[in-house]
Amino acid sequence: MIKAVIFDMDGTIVDSEPIYERVNDEIYEKYGFDLTQADYNRHLGSNLRDVWTDILERHPVKEEFSHYKIEDFMEEHIHSYYQGLKEADDLELMPNVEHWFQFFKEHGYQMIIASSSYAPVIKYIYQRFGLERYMEGYVDGNSIENGKPAPDIFLKAAEKLGVKPEECLVIEDSEHGVNGAHQAGASVVAFNRAQDESQDFSNADLIIEDYSPENLNKILA
Repeated sequence: MIKAVIFDMDGTIVDSEPIYERVNDEIYEKYGFDLTQADYNRHLGSNLRDVWTDILERHPVKEEFSHYKIEDFMEEHIHSYYQGLKEADDLELMPNVEHWFQFFKEHGYQMIIASSSYAPVIKYIYQRFGLERYMEGYVDGNSIENGKPAPDIFLKAAEKLGVKPEECLVIEDSEHGVNGAHQAGASVVAFNRAQDESQDFSNADLIIEDYSPENLNKILA
């Protein structure tokens, strides 16, 4: 029996992916990284340390930045993304997702965010959209040892809510997130708004493209 719903954040409940992509392009160009689509696909859903570890192992950095540590890249990335969110006047929640929040709350489901983003970014989104009305907190990517696709973040979210992982429904937009939630033992819904065929969502129990009443009924069936 499902008692709680765990939501990813970027690209799942808030339409922040265009901002993230723009920030990525600017930072990678600055440091001389020429990332491929395979790189981007591999990074989807991963926490920032794992992303930068992968980049620095696979791509040479401009000589002028060769003295940088991984923490230097991460700090600028977090700051740039945070500023991008703050300056985005058109940043919105995904269409109709708030109706789902309202339904789950009215019917006694606990809700929490489990995002690979860092706490300041999640906190900003949390406060900007008043998510404290629905959510019982969040688990950020820096608070767990192993990022997605490991199950750690979902196990911690379930523990924080006082429920078993198998009593949770996870809604995720990345292959890494879907696989991590599946490993945790939760039921998994893949939110594939962009109809991205490059990601393998075979471990999802259901794939949806929007937060329609019809899809909510499918989840509850």
